[in-house]
Amino acid sequence: MVLLLAAAMQSAVGFGFALFATPLLVWMGVELPHAVALVSTCSMVQSALAAYELRRDTPWGLVFRVTAVRLLFVLVGLWGMKVLVQQGALYIRLALGLVLAAATLMQMASDRPPRPRLAWGWDLLAFPASGVMAGFSGMGGPPLVLWAMAHDWSTRAIRGFLFAVFAASIPLQLVLLRISFGPGIWTYIGLGFASFPLLLLGARLGMPVGNRMSHRTLSRVAGLVLLLISVSAVTQSLMALSRHHPTEGERS
Repeated sequence: MVLLLAAAMQSAVGFGFALFATPLLVWMGVELPHAVALVSTCSMVQSALAAYELRRDTPWGLVFRVTAVRLLFVLVGLWGMKVLVQQGALYIRLALGLVLAAATLMQMASDRPPRPRLAWGWDLLAFPASGVMAGFSGMGGPPLVLWAMAHDWSTRAIRGFLFAVFAASIPLQLVLLRISFGPGIWTYIGLGFASFPLLLLGARLGMPVGNRMSHRTLSRVAGLVLLLISVSAVTQSLMALSRHHPTEGERS
């Protein structure tokens, strides 16, 4: 059910599979590396199918450039995860949640209309950030989504771009995940491919909904989803930190 709903959401909006499914799978008892492997495989399969369907509306030249930068910074994200998690993963999640919340609120509050092209500085911010977050947690969609939504592309072009980048980036992420966490990753990659019927059903449910959305509606839906995710991340991190730091009375 988690995979089905995640597939429907991603087909409709153009992102959100990992953001929706990974926390639920972890809460259900799946270890994080295994959940990331399963979700990434499912997202890769569904993104490839959707990108093929939207191939005529997808800016392929841009897709290849963004994918190259993103993959480079996936390595940075994996390295950062190994180093920084030892110093406190809860603080890192909290920081990412706050940054995401701020970026989402700015995007939602902006009255500026979408533009044909953004300043190059936004490219330098969004593409590496997406790669780092993908390597760090398997959830690298938000920076790329915010960047794509700021353009005056059609809904099909936005979703086609996102699907194509995800489909092209994930295979290397899975290889790096296997190198980092051992052969047990293969089992969950296999489960991801075995979930193809669920992914296909979810895509068939979500794709017509997404095709009927206007750019403005799609932007609002994406912004709301990102805001809910960021608030959830910040809240959970603060609660976990409070449990790890007892009060003065408890220490006494």
